[in-house]
Amino acid sequence: MQWGQIKVLFILSFLVLDIFLLNQFMEKQQASELGPIATANSEDFEDELENNNITVSWDNIPSEVPSVPQTISSGSEFSEGILSQIEELREGDEQTVAVQNNSVLKGKLNEPIEVTEDNVVEQVNRVVPFSNQYEYWNWNKEEGVILFFQKKNDRTIFYNSGGFLMLQVADGKITSYIATLISFSDGEEQASSSGTKDPQLIQPSKVIQRLMDEEHLVSGDEVTNMTVGYYNSINLVPGEENGPQVFAPTWKVTVNGEKILFVYAITGAIIDEEESAFIEKINSSFNLSVNNTPAPLVDNEKSNEETEGTEETEETNNGVSNE
Repeated sequence: MQWGQIKVLFILSFLVLDIFLLNQFMEKQQASELGPIATANSEDFEDELENNNITVSWDNIPSEVPSVPQTISSGSEFSEGILSQIEELREGDEQTVAVQNNSVLKGKLNEPIEVTEDNVVEQVNRVVPFSNQYEYWNWNKEEGVILFFQKKNDRTIFYNSGGFLMLQVADGKITSYIATLISFSDGEEQASSSGTKDPQLIQPSKVIQRLMDEEHLVSGDEVTNMTVGYYNSINLVPGEENGPQVFAPTWKVTVNGEKILFVYAITGAIIDEEESAFIEKINSSFNLSVNNTPAPLVDNEKSNEETEGTEETEETNNGVSNE
C-alpha cells in the first residue's frame, strides 16, 4: 500500500475518533439534563402512573437493561455477495431489476405475487433473496406498501433511508419494491471498540417517566411493549445522508398495541418520527410511486447511453437548424 493511502486512512480514522468523542461528550451533557428522571424512585413512579391512569405491561418489558453499544456504519452500499444475488435476479425471468450506484435496488415483478398478513415474510423471501437482512415492520394498507427495516446485531435500525426494504402492494399482490443496505466494515462496527465500556442505557421506567413528563403518554394509555434498536444519531459526513453514520441504541416504546414512540436510550431525547412521512420521503428521494404505479426501472449504464444518444441527436438537430 502506498504511503499516501496509509496517510488518508490515518486521517479518516482520527476524524472518526474525534467525532465519536465529541458525540460522547454531548451525550453526557444531555444526560445530565435528565435530573427528574435520574432521581425518580420506584414508589413515586408507581404513584404517578396511578395518578395519570397509565398502565404498563411489565411482562413485555425487559427486566434488565440490555448492553447495546453504539455502532458506526461505513456507508450505504451493496456488498459483492449481495450484488451477485441481484445479478441472479437479473438473469431470471420473474422480475426486472436495476441497481443504481451500487446502493439502490429497484425491482418490478413480471407476475405480481399474492400476499397476506400470515405469509408476508415468506412471500418477501421469495421476491428478495437477501431479505433476511431486514426485519418486518408494518403493512401500511393506506399507502399500499409493506415496510422492512434493516437489522444490526439482531436489532432493528429504525427509519433509515440507507437500510430499508419497501414493497408496493396492489389488490393484495406485491408488484414492485426498492431496497437499500447499510454497510458495516471491520474496525468501524462498534463505536465503543476502543476499550471504553458500553454506554449505560436508561431504565424503562425512566423512559416512561420521560414520556409522561413530555405528555406523549396521556390518561388511559397502556405501555404494551419496549425493545431496544438503533436510530441514527449523527452523520459523519455532513449533508451526506447515505455516508458513514453513528447509530445510537434507542428504545422503541409501543403504546396501546399500535402507537410507536422512540427515545434515545443514552440521552433520553424523544425522537419525532412518523411512518407516513418516511414513506413520502422514500417516494420523493428514490422516485418510487406509492400509488400502485411503480416508477420505471432504469439501469445506470443504459440510462447514460440513452442520455448520450439524446445529446448527439440534439447537436445534429441544432446543426441542421443553424444551417
